[in-house]
Amino acid sequence: VASSTEIAPSRAYLARFPPSAVVVFGRKPSGAGAPGELLARVRAMCVELGHAAPLACCDLEQGAGLHFDTATRLPPALALASAALANPAREELDWIAAAGELTALEARANGIELVLAPVGDVNTRCDNPIIAVRAFGDEAFAAGQRASAFAIGLHAGGAAGCAKHFPGHGDTGLDSHVALPSVERERASLEQVELVPFRRLIAHGIECVMIGHLDVPALTAEPGLPCTLSKRAVEGCLRGELGFDGVVLTDAMNMGALGRHEPRYVRALEAGCDGLLCPHDPDDAAEQLLAATLEGRLTLERLEQAARRMSSLRERLAALPVRAGRAQELQRGMAHSLATRALRLSVDGWPWPAGCAIAVADPVAPIETPEVAACVERLRSQLGGQHDAARTLLPVICEARAGRGRYGLNAQELERLEARLQLVTAQPNATPLVIAWFGSPQSVPARLWSDP
Repeated sequence: VASSTEIAPSRAYLARFPPSAVVVFGRKPSGAGAPGELLARVRAMCVELGHAAPLACCDLEQGAGLHFDTATRLPPALALASAALANPAREELDWIAAAGELTALEARANGIELVLAPVGDVNTRCDNPIIAVRAFGDEAFAAGQRASAFAIGLHAGGAAGCAKHFPGHGDTGLDSHVALPSVERERASLEQVELVPFRRLIAHGIECVMIGHLDVPALTAEPGLPCTLSKRAVEGCLRGELGFDGVVLTDAMNMGALGRHEPRYVRALEAGCDGLLCPHDPDDAAEQLLAATLEGRLTLERLEQAARRMSSLRERLAALPVRAGRAQELQRGMAHSLATRALRLSVDGWPWPAGCAIAVADPVAPIETPEVAACVERLRSQLGGQHDAARTLLPVICEARAGRGRYGLNAQELERLEARLQLVTAQPNATPLVIAWFGSPQSVPARLWSDP
């Protein structure tokens, strides 16, 4: 959760439980922040205490600008895919790889070695409340190609990647931040859809895989058991069948999907996870693990295995050089052409003459992030913005937000949109109106595609 105050491990905690890695979170309620100084202090304190500086990882699905205010904020994965599709297939993948490379270059410049991306989910449900535009598509092969291109770009920029959310969060109607989602596919269907991108990412050398808090009985053989806590899912499927030998990370351990499953930290390590991300309380989590070890429930062999994997990754990434120079070239290329490449026009294309004044109406659905608010204001300034213009653009805002429990428009917002459309179609002299849909095409009501 974005916080306006600093949250960091205490000196006492670092002295007793030195971490192999830390998760950096720079977003505040107002947008991206500047967490680099805090990261440097935590690392310096670890060294001062006689420990190795921890690996730093950060969720940079939308570029380093998602958490660092001086870096580039990229659009979500589905918009990158849309921009790439404006070109032949080979250039499509090159474009997405360039986005990954820019993300890595700016991540390394800000002290981040491990990028918690790309998303390998195949968003096959249009009502998916949390994945939506975060996925590279709704078709398994294409989503896998694009996610792998992003990972290749990360490697070119000197950072490691983490494929998520294994075995696939795309066919779910619940947000795992809130409750435990279930994936009801048979095993053969999982092979044809969910597992396809992860197999490809593993073949391309992805360093980490993040396990989603997902109930997938076809893998776990235990309905109601999150894959995070399932040895069948982690050791049996991911490591045994898919051949992954890197670091297995959990999704955030403070999410609602794990609410009934205690002791969650012990069970995740027992299942084969190596790194436990974002506990409710780091001290309490460490004490639970220590107690389970002293009681003999957690074996030293399992702890040493996890520690070796984490330490090996930290040492390997710390030795990678930080590149400079190419980031500015990539920034210019993205800024120059991204908006026009990502834009998709339905039916007969843009209906109005270039340069005509267009009023930008108040959006349907509330704006929840400053980036979207700024985008709407840019539209107003660039299109004229007059409230009495002869033509109107109506923004419809859909944001994938953790814990919100839905994606797209709720019933009240959809009713407001329908009322505006009825006004346009029912009155001969009504102002012509175009909808700008800020979200996945999967969430657009069907009649907006089919009606004139």
